[in-house]
Amino acid sequence: MAAEAEAKQLDSVTDVVKEAELDASKAQEAMSALSTAKQEDDGTAAALAAVAVSKEDVAMIVSELEVTEEVAERVLREVATESGQEKMLEAALRKLVTSS
Repeated sequence: MAAEAEAKQLDSVTDVVKEAELDASKAQEAMSALSTAKQEDDGTAAALAAVAVSKEDVAMIVSELEVTEEVAERVLREVATESGQEKMLEAALRKLVTSS
């Protein structure tokens, strides 16, 4: 009897997972949203790649904030597209310091 009681108790505490049917239309919407986001990211990356950044600015950010060159270049390019080329280094440093 003790073994039966233990088995019953074990069954009551184990996880019971109920299978749910997947809605195909919702799955399709999610997949199309992902592909649209990927296309937007590709367009953004192309626009950012066209922005010229100073190697001195990249070196300054890397040495002062200890980030990779890729991160420094990306932030400089993002800042340049958002606010123009003026005070790009200052804006990039602010963005990196305040975001975390």
